[in-house]
Amino acid sequence: MQKKLLIVGAGGHGRCIAEIALLTGTFSKVAFLDDTWQEGKFENPNIIGRIEHLALHQHSFSHVIIGIGNNSIREKLHTQMVAQGMKIATLLHPSAFISTTAQIGVGSVVFAGVVIGPDTRVGDSAIINCNSTVDHDGFIDDFAHLGVGVQLAGSSHIGRGAFLQAGSCASFNAFAEPYTVYAAGSILNSRA
Repeated sequence: MQKKLLIVGAGGHGRCIAEIALLTGTFSKVAFLDDTWQEGKFENPNIIGRIEHLALHQHSFSHVIIGIGNNSIREKLHTQMVAQGMKIATLLHPSAFISTTAQIGVGSVVFAGVVIGPDTRVGDSAIINCNSTVDHDGFIDDFAHLGVGVQLAGSSHIGRGAFLQAGSCASFNAFAEPYTVYAAGSILNSRA
């Protein structure tokens, strides 16, 4: 079977994921589920149903990925997909630099211009957005989200479901609290 990708969410984040999927050349087909879909209306032919229709479409696609930036929604959908035995894709933009010793979790997306240093771990369904840096020995926990241009020095720990918005930065050995949203341009200092 040719590889086909179903993206759950067709907003800005989902469309960016589709672009990565197409750039990798891995998938022969990319389609979306999105709650803007209405029966009989075909404004975007690539949207084939609503998110609640996931189980109806899963067997027509080899892989699925979540194209929703909201961390709590992404966590809920990821848990549902795992329970239903779906094969969740992990996508890495061709222009990202990822150390050979880094580990990237299932369902995570690494965008253009990202640098991930040695011995870094990225959990499941995390987002590492454009031009972000995660230096050596960093840990990005499950469902965390680094906005555009986030810069993390070595040994930073970003907690589960945390969201560092655009332009935030962290000094060596910094910590972001789980499920916390940090405003754009936030500065995280080293743990004592």
